[in-house]
Amino acid sequence: MTNPADELRARVLAEAEASIERMLADERMGKQMTISEIEDVIGELETDFRERVLQEVMGEQEKERIRCPECGGKLRNKGQRSKHVMTLRGETKVERSYYQCEACGQGVFPPG
Repeated sequence: MTNPADELRARVLAEAEASIERMLADERMGKQMTISEIEDVIGELETDFRERVLQEVMGEQEKERIRCPECGGKLRNKGQRSKHVMTLRGETKVERSYYQCEACGQGVFPPG
């Protein structure tokens, strides 16, 4: 049985490697660039990487939530929803599962 932390580590490392590959494949990297241009390329990758890692961590936390925080009732998955959220690092888009309590009807977006 694998450790959930090891599984998360592997997925985050895969996202980091994919970001590095996207940076190396960027046509702007093949020319002389100013610091501002380099920062633009890296900033785009950072935003994308941050969104992907947020998704991974939120997905792990979501696995732990199985009951309504209001009444303790069973949650029913109602599908994925996208939302723009403001984090300490700026605005980012996250996609997460939306649940509704079968008992009280409360809508829940884990993590809470």
